[in-house]
Amino acid sequence: MVMNKRKRLCILSLILLTAVFSMSCDLFTSTVEDLFDGGFKLAPVIPVNEIDFEITGIGTGMRGYDNFPSITLFVRPENPDTGEIIPELMEADFFDVIDDNGEARPITVKQPRASAETSTNLVDVVFIMDTTGSMGGYLSTMTAKAQDFAAEIAASDIDYRLGFISFGDDIRKGTGERLAPTSDADAFETAIGGLTAYGGADGPENQIDAIDYARASGTGSNPAGSFQQDLSFTYRTEAMKIFILVTDIGYHTPDSIGDVSYYYDGVYNTLSEEIAKLNDDGINCYVVAPDSGYYNEATYPTLATSTGGVFFDTDDEFSVILDTIGKDITYRGDYMITFMTNDFSPSKYHNIRIAVHTSLGDAEDSAGYTSPATVDYERSAIMLEEYEERMMK
Repeated sequence: MVMNKRKRLCILSLILLTAVFSMSCDLFTSTVEDLFDGGFKLAPVIPVNEIDFEITGIGTGMRGYDNFPSITLFVRPENPDTGEIIPELMEADFFDVIDDNGEARPITVKQPRASAETSTNLVDVVFIMDTTGSMGGYLSTMTAKAQDFAAEIAASDIDYRLGFISFGDDIRKGTGERLAPTSDADAFETAIGGLTAYGGADGPENQIDAIDYARASGTGSNPAGSFQQDLSFTYRTEAMKIFILVTDIGYHTPDSIGDVSYYYDGVYNTLSEEIAKLNDDGINCYVVAPDSGYYNEATYPTLATSTGGVFFDTDDEFSVILDTIGKDITYRGDYMITFMTNDFSPSKYHNIRIAVHTSLGDAEDSAGYTSPATVDYERSAIMLEEYEERMMK
């Protein structure tokens, strides 16, 4: 009899503990869902990858979208039958990320920026350089870093071509002032290293027609002519085409041509017209320029973002700018996944696991990163708080 009572007591206790545990789990799940807007959960363990999936890059840099404690992953989910990246995985629900303490974190997802017609291994890059006198010492720094950029891309597995044009109020066509895209990195380094700053002493300059001169394939597009026609080359059909505009002042417009008419009859393109032409030709324009002030500088970010490029202020370090562009080229065909960590420990190694869920199947991959050696804890805490506030809206 006593034994039966003990058994009943044990069974009742077990039932009670199970109920309490279930309530605790429900409460914990509810709290996590409330914190992460109900859309984030621990990624399931996927025993076998049903699609091809890998983390191709990871960053914890101190600027831009790679801003610690923000962590950026570049990932590539591919159709195993065709080898092509699986498109339209735009919502965070397609991806689950957990860091090394086992907590899922909110994530944002950016679609690959390379089109289906381009290869992520082929790239044609043209620097569009303001070489007026005001560029001065910045030009020498800029060309030196462009030479470093050429050396780095030559050492990679990217099939590249590099070229440049220069401009002031005119498109500068003198000896050594332009170079058709070439796969000879040494030739590029030598040629761009010879650029010098001269003239100008006024503003604005002719950036928009300079961009169009680099883009155009025939003389009818632009009163300055065509880079391709003048130097007898064509951009490769399957290559990513990237322009890098570098300037320190605003641009002429067709209704305010100023001293451009001294060189040829007027300015052909408005900013909106040039953006449309760049997009039609699949050209991404990165811009290094002032972001405020006189002479239309405030519209430079629009030029960059509307063509799939990135805007950088002239106060940014040019070496950092080119490093960012280099990474963009390398990972252009990949999804960019950004999430936040709540572990701000400096110089700490972390493990990350990410799972992807698609109509063709599920897969997962893992990677590691080391947090920066110096962490601004106050700044990091503010970033995390702001991030979680945005995610809970």
